[in-house]
Amino acid sequence: MSQLTISVQPGFFDIADSTLVAGNPLTDTIMTEISHNAKFGAVRFEKIYMGYYANGNTVSPPQSPVDGYQYSYPECSFSIQGFCTRAPAPGFVPGQLAFPAIANTNQGASTGTILMCAYDINDVNGLVTITMDYWATSSGEEYNTNDGFVKVFVNCQRSSLTLPVGISGD
Repeated sequence: MSQLTISVQPGFFDIADSTLVAGNPLTDTIMTEISHNAKFGAVRFEKIYMGYYANGNTVSPPQSPVDGYQYSYPECSFSIQGFCTRAPAPGFVPGQLAFPAIANTNQGASTGTILMCAYDINDVNGLVTITMDYWATSSGEEYNTNDGFVKVFVNCQRSSLTLPVGISGD
């Protein structure tokens, strides 16, 4: 839970440097705009813990615990920690905050060596993909599974400008 709370989502005001020159009057409007910019700066970047996810789960864009701002996927960058090579046990809820129970066995090879593991979260839709490759010593074959689960954090950078759908800021 965030210690900082803001009752109204702050906006950004572009204040010309010439407005803040010594000798110019400092009006209540300018002071209010400076205050809004400071609040916006405090929440412009947020790192939010999202919980644990397995293959095929979807991580939704978070809502700011500070002011309730709803992030969109373009404002999110996922940080993934590979956490376990086994799938979570039955009863697992995607996004749960507490460490999940772990399944007793792997789907693919009951004995073998991990050759490769890959973790990804799609930046467009939040889909989690986990791939685990094992070399089964008993059969001498490679097995591919989607076992494992990850711990997810989201680095959120809110836009200073909201653009209509279909218009790029580039």
